[in-house]
Amino acid sequence: MASLTSELVGQRSDLSAGAAVGLVGGAYLTSAPLLGGPVGMPGEAVRYLLLTGLLLAGTVGAVLRWRRNLRADRAPGRAAAAGCGVAVCVLAGAAPLIAPRFGSAMVFALLLVVAAALAGGSLGLYRPEHSWHAACLAGAAAAGGATVLLAQRPQVACALGCGLAAVLLLPGCVRAEPDGGREGYAGWSRWTAGAVGAAVFGSVFAGQSLVVFRWELLGGAGARPFAYAALLAAASTCGLAVAARRRAGADSGPRGVLFASGLTAAVAACASAARPWQLTLALAAALTCGSAAAVRPESPGPRDSGPTVAALLGGATAMTAVALSGHLLDGPDTLTAVGLAPALAASAALVLRRRSPAPEASRAFGGAAGGVGTAVLEVRGLGVREPGAPAVRRLGVTVAAGEIAYLTDTLPGRRAGAVLAVLGGLRRADAGAWRLRGHDVSRVGEWSRWDLRISALVDPADTGRSGALPRGHPAASVADAVAAATAHLGPRRAAEVTPGALAAFPFLGAKGQDTCARLGLEERCLLGLAQTLIAQPALLLLDLTGPGCGPLAAEPAVTAVLRHITDRGTAVLVAVPPGQAVPGPRRLVLPAPGGSRAVLLRRTGKAMP
Repeated sequence: MASLTSELVGQRSDLSAGAAVGLVGGAYLTSAPLLGGPVGMPGEAVRYLLLTGLLLAGTVGAVLRWRRNLRADRAPGRAAAAGCGVAVCVLAGAAPLIAPRFGSAMVFALLLVVAAALAGGSLGLYRPEHSWHAACLAGAAAAGGATVLLAQRPQVACALGCGLAAVLLLPGCVRAEPDGGREGYAGWSRWTAGAVGAAVFGSVFAGQSLVVFRWELLGGAGARPFAYAALLAAASTCGLAVAARRRAGADSGPRGVLFASGLTAAVAACASAARPWQLTLALAAALTCGSAAAVRPESPGPRDSGPTVAALLGGATAMTAVALSGHLLDGPDTLTAVGLAPALAASAALVLRRRSPAPEASRAFGGAAGGVGTAVLEVRGLGVREPGAPAVRRLGVTVAAGEIAYLTDTLPGRRAGAVLAVLGGLRRADAGAWRLRGHDVSRVGEWSRWDLRISALVDPADTGRSGALPRGHPAASVADAVAAATAHLGPRRAAEVTPGALAAFPFLGAKGQDTCARLGLEERCLLGLAQTLIAQPALLLLDLTGPGCGPLAAEPAVTAVLRHITDRGTAVLVAVPPGQAVPGPRRLVLPAPGGSRAVLLRRTGKAMP
């Protein structure tokens, strides 16, 4: 029940974030040509300032993502992204109100630049889902309607939209919401993301002056095509969301190409529109197909901000091309050329996907899956970065139900442990895809994975963990840790199971009141295995790459418990340090890249600083 409540809270927060993004973006897109008088700069300059802000947000997002990958830590949580979003809304809403009081356009430009830089830290609010896109489009339509009604005071309409967006984001800042987990699938291709962003942003940017002459000459009437188009696109996206739920599990590759081709046709229709109603329909089709092409049903809500950054940078590139049109191509021809990008990128991605090897192939390790049972864990093309060591590239492996696989390395360091941390939801992946029992668990956090008995991670070297329980669990003693493992069984069944566990592991009863941090390495390992034996998750990830944990892989007591765990159908993946002997027949070696750095690591046996 707690995990279901957390999921519902997360969905509501995502919809609020989508509506907030739509309100801010729609307010500035529709009122930008009308803000020239209030802020003291031409309306065309305001549009180009928005282009600069989009480029700056994408650049800052790329730098932040690079720094997080370099340090291999967690991406900022939902609360941090929402906090950055609130700051963006406050600055963006205050800019057109404060600038007239100072009588300087530089104040307006400075506030927008700072807001754009902060927007790079709020990219975690984005979710590639139909519901998120529908909320965003509905917010943009509401902002366009406010601009139409307050055409004589566009600064008020802009501040109103940004203020409402801040109100929608505030609950996400103060509520301690659980993290949605790390991405389980790398998501749609960054090239496809950039192409889709280029087509959508380019068509909206061009629509402000390409067909309807100058919006500032039409006043509020110039904002109506965008407002109506966003409203129609929101309704169409809601219909697509309902259809996607009914067809859950179907292959989305051909549909992605279909929507990308539809986006190309819609952008071409925007370029050839001669009347406002034609622009409205074409722009609505472009927004609908663009949002649908960005959705990957098998990868809802990835935490990786790479595709989002690519979409922003692609949009900035297309807007620059439209702004410079006339030098090589006319405006409509430039927009048509930009619109070709989504169909080409999606088709190329589909071809590469068809040619890629099946995820169950494990040829990189020189062995088959073992044929013990159905595949529980399927990993394909996984990329993981570990500080001081070469990155793991294109890792592919499967682990079947009831099978034990040992993952080791030829280089010093904890690269194998880093792979398990990614699969367990503790760290971010650089690329690749993995599934548990055929399902993507990208939106399932570590706590929910344990509550739903999807997977368990045991790291004896981590004194902050209570066996297999998630980090930060309130279990204060060994007895509490055992009780937490039996919580899902109910009081009656837990009373029957607990005596058997205490009899099998006598130290659990002898040290029941001690904290888990006071246990030895072997005792912490056996505590996690005992909890796993009780909970019976689908997958056990045992990290023995920590200091002093290597010999536990060959410890008879540990191997005996692992056999009992696999007898109940749990797949086990154990990470062991380099050179450690393993008792199982399946030994998987991480691929080591060539080059002078890898040679130096092998010779010195030390990780690079």
